[in-house]
Amino acid sequence: MGSYINSKIIYFIIFIGIFLKILYIIQFGDYYDDWNFFYTVDPQQSNAETWQRHYFGDRGDSILKEAYPWNFTYFTKYILKLIGYTIESTHYFLLSFSILSFFMFYKICNLISKDLRFTILALTLFATNLYLIRELNSFRPHSLTILLSLINNYFFILIFIKNKIKKNLFYGYIISTLLLLSFWPQNLAIFAGHCIFLFLLFLKKKSNIPLYLLLPTLIFLLYVFFNYKYIQYIAFQDWSYTQFDPKFFINYFFRSFFGSIIFGGLMLIVFAFYLIKEVKININVLKKKSLFKITIFELNEESFFIINILTIYSCILSYSLIRESVMAPKYFLVLLPLIIIWLSLKITKVKKKLFYSLILICSILNSIYYWHDTPIKRPPLRELLNIVSNQNIKKIYSTESTVFNNYLSHYKFAIINNIKIEKFKDTKKNTNENKVAFVCMNYPRASYGDSYTNLIQNKCKDLSTSLENNIKRDMVIGIEKIKIPDFIIFIVKYKS
Repeated sequence: MGSYINSKIIYFIIFIGIFLKILYIIQFGDYYDDWNFFYTVDPQQSNAETWQRHYFGDRGDSILKEAYPWNFTYFTKYILKLIGYTIESTHYFLLSFSILSFFMFYKICNLISKDLRFTILALTLFATNLYLIRELNSFRPHSLTILLSLINNYFFILIFIKNKIKKNLFYGYIISTLLLLSFWPQNLAIFAGHCIFLFLLFLKKKSNIPLYLLLPTLIFLLYVFFNYKYIQYIAFQDWSYTQFDPKFFINYFFRSFFGSIIFGGLMLIVFAFYLIKEVKININVLKKKSLFKITIFELNEESFFIINILTIYSCILSYSLIRESVMAPKYFLVLLPLIIIWLSLKITKVKKKLFYSLILICSILNSIYYWHDTPIKRPPLRELLNIVSNQNIKKIYSTESTVFNNYLSHYKFAIINNIKIEKFKDTKKNTNENKVAFVCMNYPRASYGDSYTNLIQNKCKDLSTSLENNIKRDMVIGIEKIKIPDFIIFIVKYKS
């Protein structure tokens, strides 16, 4: 009976996590990165054209190269060819990885501890985490990366900590590692953590060189062999989109990772407390005993997670100082599940249940209170389409880029209602439409914040002037201006 209830609790938390991700997709739109990615993976284009869009950054009317691996581009392209090239299909394709991640995360929790309190805390922190909800919905390899990292860590723990020496597990570890690195090269940081753990195992046991030293070498060589063209592409160009930010040393991504300054600060304090405590214990043990007697050399589940966490942070700092800044938490999302599991293990050991309950409640309240507090405001594209559709309009002319027009035209709503989007410069003077919508993006909040809300951008003023001139030429009966966040919509009624 107890086991049945426990399972119900676990599946309820997973259900909440899936529900929150779907709710986010429904409530919030997407922005520039998503528009560019969606344009790149158009399955209606030839492979040569896809290559132009990814490798050379061809955006139709601009240039913006993609830094993520092109194997993810082609993978997504062929999936969308099967399930349909729409915004919704792309979201649910990426959502499938997040759903699988919940079950994989639970399997890891169950593998390292049978304590239900630990599993509930870790799974709740994972399911209600605002950063994971937001970032894993973006049109990037993030959701796939999280899933592959969990699968990869699961195989690693089984083989090297639980000592399950089986051929199929080795194949699973090698394949998942290669995929993990190939879809997101920053994951070399977590692979470095695995390598360090294996090296410490070798130093401790002083045996089994093929297992502890040759295996990671083989995996790295295979990765280079399969991805050498991409490595050349990424290594000799400047991809730094973020500046080195000293604030990193204050929050270590925790503010972003946990969805708010308050909850991120709390979790950083907890993390720092347990890390300092761990360091003190190891120093005291080291004074009395040999190096291999310190707790980190126990090389169990806890030490696996903290070694990987510290290794990834070290890689971030080293690369940022030596090569270029990677001071953006989304590039190292694989850190977050590791931090959640390690903290959950530590918090669960506290005898006072009040602290455990406090973290649990804060996680839930944090996701509720800061749900709408998105760092980057998404343009209300669905609202825009609804306004146009309610006016019984089938044609939109926009002042925006090709990728924006492509994105807007591939919502299912736009497809079903046969709404076509073209550039303003291609406006037909003798249109067959009685009503046409002209759309201008006006000081988008993602770029300008909220301080320009009451202002009108010059390009929108120019559009308004151009349309008003048509009234003077006796071509237009009337113009209705509708202003919504990020956009000005002009509804133009032509003479029959």
